Amino acid sequence: MFDPAQHQLVVIDFQERLFAAMPEPQRDRALKATGNLLYLARALGMPVCFTEQYPQGLGPTVPSLAATEPLVKNAFAATDEEGFFPRLADRRVVILAGMETHICVAHTATGLLASGYQVIVAADACVSRQDADWNHGLAWVKDAGATVLPSETILFGLLGRAGGPHFKEVSRRIR
Repeated sequence: MFDPAQHQLVVIDFQERLFAAMPEPQRDRALKATGNLLYLARALGMPVCFTEQYPQGLGPTVPSLAATEPLVKNAFAATDEEGFFPRLADRRVVILAGMETHICVAHTATGLLASGYQVIVAADACVSRQDADWNHGLAWVKDAGATVLPSETILFGLLGRAGGPHFKEVSRRIR
């Protein structure tokens, strides 16, 4: 199921002002999980795409994630932006992390599914201002055909086995 050569990571709207509006425990959990996914994606050579929703109002991507050339969007579904699909690599499995789960993450997930991609939503790497909205967003994407998993399942699935420097670093990071 997991093959780093077939997967890519999309980080949706992890922006400073939006981040500040999230409940602290949930945002900290999501930031840590997203940082872990980003570390491993980069270590394994997986493509990464960042989006920013209306950055004039919501600010840039949080500095700890170190976004490079984010896709600026106004559409809630990144898939509705003209420049989104050209930024994706020729890989059919997309791992999603981001804010807000029930809006931009869910709309992007359903757009990707409709376009023939397999979608894995890292549940703990997503956040909404309200827990009910987070739960509804995850239920929606699951009902639409996405796989919803904890980031640790994704991380260790991508690694495939224990041992080696990436395993040690991932193990250290999740503690």
